[in-house]
Amino acid sequence: MTRSAGLLYASEETPPLAVLIISAIQHIAVIAITLIYPLIIAREAGLTGAQFLDTVSLSMLAIGLATVFLCMRSRFVGCGYLCPASFTAIFLGPSQYALQLGGLGLIFGMTIVAGFVQVAIAPVLNRLRALLPPEIAGLVIAIVGLSLASVGLRYSLGISNGSEIQPVFPVIAGLSLATMVALNVWTSGYAKMFCALIGVVVGYAASAAFGVLNLSALVPEQGLSLWHLPDIGHIEYKFDALALAPFVVAAIGSTLRTMGDVTNVQRLNDKDWVRPDFRSISGGVTGNGLGSIVCGLMGCLGSNTYSSSIGLSAATGVTSRSVGYAIGVGFILLAFVPAAAVVFAAMPPPVMGAALFFTSAFVFVTGLQMITARMLDARKTLVIGFSFAMAVMADIYRDLFMTAPIALQPILGNPLVLGTVCAIALNLIMRIGVRKRVNITIEPGQDGRAVAEQFLTEQGTRWAARRDVVNRVVFGVAQVLEVIGPTAGRVEIEANFDEFSLNLRLRYTGAALLIPETRPTPREIVASEDGEQRLAGYLLRRSADRISSRAVGERAEVDLHYEH
Repeated sequence: MTRSAGLLYASEETPPLAVLIISAIQHIAVIAITLIYPLIIAREAGLTGAQFLDTVSLSMLAIGLATVFLCMRSRFVGCGYLCPASFTAIFLGPSQYALQLGGLGLIFGMTIVAGFVQVAIAPVLNRLRALLPPEIAGLVIAIVGLSLASVGLRYSLGISNGSEIQPVFPVIAGLSLATMVALNVWTSGYAKMFCALIGVVVGYAASAAFGVLNLSALVPEQGLSLWHLPDIGHIEYKFDALALAPFVVAAIGSTLRTMGDVTNVQRLNDKDWVRPDFRSISGGVTGNGLGSIVCGLMGCLGSNTYSSSIGLSAATGVTSRSVGYAIGVGFILLAFVPAAAVVFAAMPPPVMGAALFFTSAFVFVTGLQMITARMLDARKTLVIGFSFAMAVMADIYRDLFMTAPIALQPILGNPLVLGTVCAIALNLIMRIGVRKRVNITIEPGQDGRAVAEQFLTEQGTRWAARRDVVNRVVFGVAQVLEVIGPTAGRVEIEANFDEFSLNLRLRYTGAALLIPETRPTPREIVASEDGEQRLAGYLLRRSADRISSRAVGERAEVDLHYEH
């Protein structure tokens, strides 16, 4: 793994203690925005007073443990990168349905089931990788970025349930967002590194000045103690087969988002990133599933990886896994501090909106970069285009889609789930008729290099192969054609692609190529009749990941192998 340019602290590096603590606080402030989801359920369930604050505390405890599971590096659990946990809208729809069907106990019980579903899926992800190519992972990340921007805009304007824009909200959100952008673009060092945290603090100050921040409304009549052990007396667990389908769909959607986010952090940390590391992804999905199980046991909604935190890591250049552990420990400690529950529960909506909108830009652009890294043909273009359009429609026509049958609402009512389900289904359909093995013959007298380049470029586009690999293949074939010369007669080129490697076989009339393992010396090149061919063979060995040549009667074959 090659360190990416622009990183201040990569995944395996530990920042100084001060940077570690402040970075963790910054992420905690951003992740705390997602506490809105368990708060929504708590309000709909009629929880008030002490139970309401206990729910916030237990949610922080669950997120802290889930973050440790996700970030840890072990054989089976954890992705090994800075990839914190958060609450997610994916589980909101199923949880609201479960609340109506069987109360809070059914939410907690089915959340545990959804966690076990993710743990069961994790070991077989490697077998499903042909169905989930990198461009779909990029699509998932782009949709998440778009969704974050949409939610952030609604919070920034104060729009909810058809209400009108709150005039003071855009002012507060604008001050907070402008602070984040200015520090990120026109400063360096600590100011740039902690731009989001500073922006949130500015937003809190502006909210207090405009009368939007009201902490006293959440303080119990008896006041707040310095330390409090959250009460779990209201937690119970129920299971109902009627709620199984929505929670299974939510678990699959959560898995897809985890795959996209872990792929994103892999790419952020590796300058030479080529393809997703499925061992890391599998560990991340397992950790995510365990996190959801813990959330259910703690009496809150299911958790998921948080794309905004990954966007924040990209913006600040701090991707150290140690920060992930600090985030987890920080949330665990704050869970026992009642004042922290009050502060997070009272976070002003425009401050939430500014933080979400800021991080959405980095998340969205990263997704686009992953999509455009491939050579997209008409098939891939339709898969990405249609799926992205469906995700946008699910966000714009959310109210209409939520009138669908309850079992379909987790799919139709969530832009991420609908977009990724469409992408997977269309990808399966579009794979029909794609030939993986193609041939071309170059006749004597033709411009072999031009014919081969056009053929390989067209096939690379059809296969959605990476541009850099196709360029290496074109160079390798051109070198072979130049070495064998015009006396080779008819040259047959056979190419095949399997998503993870691109292989070519060239057949021609003549002797097998000489492919030395060491570079021939200048004396060997000049003194030997085949010196130039030895040099060309050595260069071919350096350009291809694997090469071999052999004689087959009067003809010869050259095999070129390129990792993809």
